[in-house]
Amino acid sequence: MQNKINEFIRMNQAGLILDLCEKFYDENVIMLNNGAIFARSMKEAYEKQKGFISKVKEFEVKLIAKEIIGNKSELTFDYSMTGEDLAITRFIGKHVQTWNGQKIIREEYQTIE
Repeated sequence: MQNKINEFIRMNQAGLILDLCEKFYDENVIMLNNGAIFARSMKEAYEKQKGFISKVKEFEVKLIAKEIIGNKSELTFDYSMTGEDLAITRFIGKHVQTWNGQKIIREEYQTIE
C-alpha cells in the first residue's frame, strides 16, 4: 500500500488528477468534500474533477504531511493553482483515504486554510 500511496502523491503533485482518479479510486468510491457528499462513484468524481481541472493552467502541489495507519492514509498538501484567467488559488487540503486492496473506497477531503 505504501507504494500506491507514494504513486498517488507523485501523480497529485504532477497535476494528474483525472489519471489518479481512474487509477486509484474504486468504482463505488464515496467522496466527501468538507463533510458534504462530493461523489458516490469514480465516474461521478471524474466528471466533477474534469470540469474543475480544465480551468487550471498551472499546478504547484507540495506534500506537507503523510501518515499511514492500517488501511487509512492521511495526506496533507499545499495547493497553488493558476487558472485560465491567471488568478492564483492557494489552499491547504487534507485527504483522509480508506483503502481496500489497491483502491481507495472512501476519501474525506477537508480544506484547512
